[in-house]
Amino acid sequence: MKLKTRDADRALAQPDGSYTVYLIYGPDGGMVRERADTLSKALVKDPDDPFSVTRLTDEDIKADPAALADALAALSLTRDPRLVRLRLSGDSAPVAKLIAEVDEGVTPSEATLVIESGDLKKTSKLRKAAEDGKRTLAAPCYADTARDLITLAEDMFRAEHLTLEPEARAMLAPFLEGDRALARSEIDKLILYKGLADQREGQDDVITRQDIADISAVGSEAAMDQILDPALGGDIRAADAAYARGLSAGLNPVGVLRGLQRRIDQFDTFHSGGGDAGALARAGAPRFGPPADQFKRSAKLWTGRRLDQARKYAFDAERAVKRSGAPAEAIVGDLILRLSRAAAQARR
Repeated sequence: MKLKTRDADRALAQPDGSYTVYLIYGPDGGMVRERADTLSKALVKDPDDPFSVTRLTDEDIKADPAALADALAALSLTRDPRLVRLRLSGDSAPVAKLIAEVDEGVTPSEATLVIESGDLKKTSKLRKAAEDGKRTLAAPCYADTARDLITLAEDMFRAEHLTLEPEARAMLAPFLEGDRALARSEIDKLILYKGLADQREGQDDVITRQDIADISAVGSEAAMDQILDPALGGDIRAADAAYARGLSAGLNPVGVLRGLQRRIDQFDTFHSGGGDAGALARAGAPRFGPPADQFKRSAKLWTGRRLDQARKYAFDAERAVKRSGAPAEAIVGDLILRLSRAAAQARR
């Protein structure tokens, strides 16, 4: 079955149990991941439980062609529902064939399969298998409009008892361009800048044009890149030194954390989009000259499970920073060392 774009959020947030395979695809990699996460939370009690959820990527399928079928056939040790999450970068004839076999009952499946993929043409084998099956569902993810993104921002602000000054709405829109994950990153940056609801004590609840100007990357882009490039490129000493210099110059550690999260999301968007010039544009990454070369070199180090692990490290750091009285400088510094060490290992 093929879902209409406008129905996707509701259908994936409240699945009715009719489907064994879900294909979530499209050019907006952030939306693909967000909807896959929402669906996973609805399908299993704990989407982070390795006994309930098996995660696979293109690399796993290439290394072991039987890995997906084996994961689907595995019985639950706890009798709870099982989930297999598969992240692909594009079309896959072998996976499409397996989807058809599962739908027809030829290949047994004890789990629900959730597939994330990039932009797929109407003629792609994956889309055809998911749209034509009786127990399969295809959900497209196309870029949000400016109005959609502003609505998303206002919903997230409202959750923290923040309001957006009317004059700031037009200024905010350009900062939200890109995919949904990148937009959320910018919105979260504003929320952390203003402070969470229990940190502000009812004061300074309006986001102004000046607030947006203060957190924009324009003024500190060069200083930020001096930290992000070595950190995600595997130069441990340079990353540590650049971070120390940034703190001395007044750089906000939360801003560095958001910069790292944004770059990680950009890598994911770049890979999901096919790794070409168009993918650079969709990721909001530099497209020409040395900055583009640096981005592509670093992106090669962050793929598959390593990229997922980087996102987890960054999420754990964010959660730690949000605790009252947490030493943000030390937490973000530890994150930089973790990421730079992982990148250094990938370069070997």
